[in-house]
Amino acid sequence: MKVLITGGAGMIAYSLIPLLLSGLMFSDEMIDLNLLDIDFAKNRLEAVKMEIEDSNFPKLNSLIATTEIEVAFKNIDVAIFLGGFPRKQGMERKDLLLKNFEIFKSNGIALEMYAKKTVRVLVVANPANTNCLICDHYSPSIPSKNFTCLSYLDQERLTGLVSRKLNVKPKNISNLIIWGNHSSSMVPDTNNLLVNTNLLNTNLVKINSEKCVLDNDEINLVKNRGSSVIKKRGLSSAMSAANAIMKHMKVWFNGSNDKIVSFGIKTNNNYNLKNNLFVSLPVTTKNFNFEIVDNLNISTIIKEIKQSVEELEEEYNTIKNKLN
Repeated sequence: MKVLITGGAGMIAYSLIPLLLSGLMFSDEMIDLNLLDIDFAKNRLEAVKMEIEDSNFPKLNSLIATTEIEVAFKNIDVAIFLGGFPRKQGMERKDLLLKNFEIFKSNGIALEMYAKKTVRVLVVANPANTNCLICDHYSPSIPSKNFTCLSYLDQERLTGLVSRKLNVKPKNISNLIIWGNHSSSMVPDTNNLLVNTNLLNTNLVKINSEKCVLDNDEINLVKNRGSSVIKKRGLSSAMSAANAIMKHMKVWFNGSNDKIVSFGIKTNNNYNLKNNLFVSLPVTTKNFNFEIVDNLNISTIIKEIKQSVEELEEEYNTIKNKLN
């Protein structure tokens, strides 16, 4: 399997590469790894390449570290887009969107020109949902269903919170959902929570036996977890992001066994939300494909979900005049 990671010299890549090359992501598949970064990071990229060579990872078949787009994208099966313009102090979200537009336009064009038409794409660099939309727009011969953006990190944050709240191991928790944008407008949803495969009663709140109802402080904790890490650490959440990327790709490739997971995907008349935006929705997965779970009751949170999608529509309106 030929896998491209952009931003290959960055912090998330540094945490992600060992997970990929140890077999945690794609099981027994051997990996041809392509790392791409900009000229400015060329020395750091070369250093990462040296460390990979010195680690003798069991699933590494070949390794390319390059600053050349054609080399990096040629015949790839998977693209994980970590590289993007970072949000700096004083920068508005609109500014970040416009800065990243050209990067993800280039990524989309490169996918169209050089990648396999079956390539699977995960966009991580923020604003991930709209960056994914841009990338999809410029890759018209690659199916939109092959493009996803990361909301699994938000789902993992929600799972951790619920695990601590219920005193239940995270592995025994499933069907937690993130709706909307990967931003503070996202909507964490515990209404379909499964613990040890037993659906909890949605009307009761007894810990360990009934539904886990989140209060506003807990909801805000999930929504703002990323910024909280930056405030404490001075750097973004690279380790947990890499772990969520691994789990997103693993469950997409291997299947979710009918459990619901959260993927940022292109809307198509789902839950009466605006079409053709990349929105975090509930899906089940199998054989590197997904199916949207379209029959959930969201009556208590539909207002919040639509507000988050409205934010995505605003992001789209910021860049739509540049799409061609």
